[in-house]
Amino acid sequence: MLKIVHVLAGIVALLLSFVPSLQGAVPLLLQPEALCLLMLGLLSVQFAPSAQLIDSRTRPVIIGASALLLVAIALQAIVLLAAVPQIAGQPATLASLLLAFIAVLLHLATPRSRSKQPKAARTNTTTTPPAAGREAGTVKWFNTSKGFGFISRDSGDDVFVHFRAIRGEGHRILVEGQRVEFTIMMRDKGLQAEDVVPTDGR
Repeated sequence: MLKIVHVLAGIVALLLSFVPSLQGAVPLLLQPEALCLLMLGLLSVQFAPSAQLIDSRTRPVIIGASALLLVAIALQAIVLLAAVPQIAGQPATLASLLLAFIAVLLHLATPRSRSKQPKAARTNTTTTPPAAGREAGTVKWFNTSKGFGFISRDSGDDVFVHFRAIRGEGHRILVEGQRVEFTIMMRDKGLQAEDVVPTDGR
């Protein structure tokens, strides 16, 4: 949902930046306010793929950065269309740029999901490779009361898992550190594990 908002906000900002020049005013390249709105629109579209809300650690920072960027676009659109020259004695465009700058800093400070795959403890049983089309991984954490968690794929990144995706009947849960096999499906919230099967007998 947040991705769609950023794409739409970016497109609207790009279109609004051309309004004064289409009305016969100064060309776009000679209007700092219009250029600023154009750049903010491009920044919003570029930000869309990064708006991942799956990881609970990064969700508040991503939402904060998104809100600041969207407010910056709205403010700059008002500055351009309502011809607001100054805010608190300073150039009005400076406020939009400051908000966008803070949003970029927040985005850069967001921790990336670099999950360090722990080495599985060696057991007497031989680990068999996953079947064709399936992946293997280790349960990073699983909230048994809410019924969801994350699996660290052997490829290095994390994938969301819901208890309904666990193969079996009744109350299905996973245990931290448990080895599992699964398939990957693209859902509304991104990649999710499906048809999850424990492989270490826990």
